[in-house]
Amino acid sequence: MSNSTTNTALAASFFLGAAVSFLVSNVINKKKTSLNRTNAGATMEGNDLSLYYGDISQLTTVTQSRKFLPSEVYGKLVRDCVVCCVDCLLVRTSKEGKKECLLVLRSSEPVKGVWWLPGGRLLKGESFFAAAKRKAQEETGLTNVTCIQVLGVWNTFFPTSNWDTDTEKGTQTVNPIVLVELNDEGADVKLDDTSEEWRWISLDPEEAIQNGEDKYVVQGLLRLQAWNPSYNR
Repeated sequence: MSNSTTNTALAASFFLGAAVSFLVSNVINKKKTSLNRTNAGATMEGNDLSLYYGDISQLTTVTQSRKFLPSEVYGKLVRDCVVCCVDCLLVRTSKEGKKECLLVLRSSEPVKGVWWLPGGRLLKGESFFAAAKRKAQEETGLTNVTCIQVLGVWNTFFPTSNWDTDTEKGTQTVNPIVLVELNDEGADVKLDDTSEEWRWISLDPEEAIQNGEDKYVVQGLLRLQAWNPSYNR
């Protein structure tokens, strides 16, 4: 075999090897990227996803009429429209130095009798953070809290609601989960009438699954773990 033929073969072999290495590297990197994106999607800290097209003080004014809708109006809204509800993944540091989140046992539909995240309807004029702080105070009595970020948004469908009629049942809600940190670990939880009991659980999603926690709670914990695994330590 001539030198030119040998050189050509070597060059071809080199480029073939380089091409194979490039393709294998791309496949591995894509797999790594895909794995790293599992349960990801939380916003940057401090970003509550608000966009204002006008004077902020006017746009964020919450009137009394928006807080308290007539029963017949709100019932119709729940049955026939999609309601936005902001829920709190409310985290504290226990006396043992472990991070925990608060669950409440719901006293009414939807998901009556289920351990859930505290939260409720977003009022017109509220940011997600403002609603999360309000609901933390109203439903748990915890006022010294800091909203960190939006962990994600879920679209939930329920076969029953607290406003069902004989002919219209169920509701659908869009639920942003806001990570909220309790600044006063010694503060007492004081529930309103939307919940019957409360308890603190580990932030470990695997432990939550093993303990039979609701899938919505698990989803929030998975999103938190993907954003910052150190929360589980």
